[in-house]
Amino acid sequence: MITRRLLLLTTALLVVTVACGDDAGTPTTAAATTTAATSTTDGVVSTTTTLGTDTTVPKPDDTRVDGLALAGGFSVGGTPVTVPPDPTTVDEYTDYVTVTDDSGVLSVNLPVEWVDVNGEPWTDNIFGLDGTVEGGIGVALSASPDYEGWSNTWTVPGLFFGASDQIGGSVDDVLDAYGYVAEECTYDGRYDYDDGVYAGKYDWWNDCGGVGTVFVIIAARPAGGEFTALVEITMVTEADLAVADEIVASYYVTVPELTGDGGALDASLDANYGAFELLTGFAPDPQGLEVSAGGDVDVSAYLGSECAGFVTAAPDLEITWTGGGGGLRFYFVAATAGDDTVLVINDPNGEWWCGDDSYEGFNPTIDFTTAPDGVYDIWVGSYGADTLIPGTFFVTEVDANHP
Repeated sequence: MITRRLLLLTTALLVVTVACGDDAGTPTTAAATTTAATSTTDGVVSTTTTLGTDTTVPKPDDTRVDGLALAGGFSVGGTPVTVPPDPTTVDEYTDYVTVTDDSGVLSVNLPVEWVDVNGEPWTDNIFGLDGTVEGGIGVALSASPDYEGWSNTWTVPGLFFGASDQIGGSVDDVLDAYGYVAEECTYDGRYDYDDGVYAGKYDWWNDCGGVGTVFVIIAARPAGGEFTALVEITMVTEADLAVADEIVASYYVTVPELTGDGGALDASLDANYGAFELLTGFAPDPQGLEVSAGGDVDVSAYLGSECAGFVTAAPDLEITWTGGGGGLRFYFVAATAGDDTVLVINDPNGEWWCGDDSYEGFNPTIDFTTAPDGVYDIWVGSYGADTLIPGTFFVTEVDANHP
């Protein structure tokens, strides 16, 4: 089994509280180290200790590196032959880069040498679905060092990665549709697949085209079954095995944009508790608003395992901030000590930030050391599903104010 190592507060509406300190300041690193915060852009997560200094890592943080090797690697059917000399096959790749499809819904880490990329909608398919409709049957991303060579031969490595909410049947049915591959490859077997985010099965094919190429097809779905993800990997040399492991460790589908139905974390919906404007230097500081945290939308299903909790589809608050690049802190304090809550924020740049436990407690905090001006859509969630937790949401420019 493959395992994973593997988004003006008006005075009349405010519950005003007394500030814990008198001097405004920028949130500090010490404060942020107790805040679990994660940003997501086009499927890539940036985890931070201070929200102004992020480090990009594959999304979500997972244990899937070497996942295919755990299933047997090339030893399942023998090592693919190296095809000499061909500029599209290499013994070692120099570096990886995150690649997205044209819509930004799909993302995956690929070698910098795989320069031929097609991110157009998914149209052609083997499932009998009408791909001529606007938007095709879903989203897709293909990449290779030589797209034409990969498309027409078995001597060039490459990837097809697609996601569709139109493919029915079981994952076995999906993989069975690839029976035609038997005309050119030797079938090794079907294996269970569960990487902690997506689960399903994968087929392993050997000696494709009679040149030793390995072909793997993963068919997997998230826990809610909202879509089917297909990952086809063509491996020509040993170097491509490492690529396959990187693909398995990094591929991701950002669900809200897949169907466009506004079914989850939809910032276009009216905020549950209203939309407000906030200017730097506001008083009193902090300002707060009584809200109830929780909902039935699983945040991790849409933003990855770095983000936890349950929220409503609509944001709880929408805050338009004008601050000139100063620091800003958002936090929530549950009315009952010990209640576990989370924060999710979509910032003016479209990046997602998640906060869980902070300051040695279960109340969440998200700090922006340099808060961009614009609209912040904010969700306040509970750690458990369908649980409403009353409390107060706060915003402050003063570092001494926190849960």
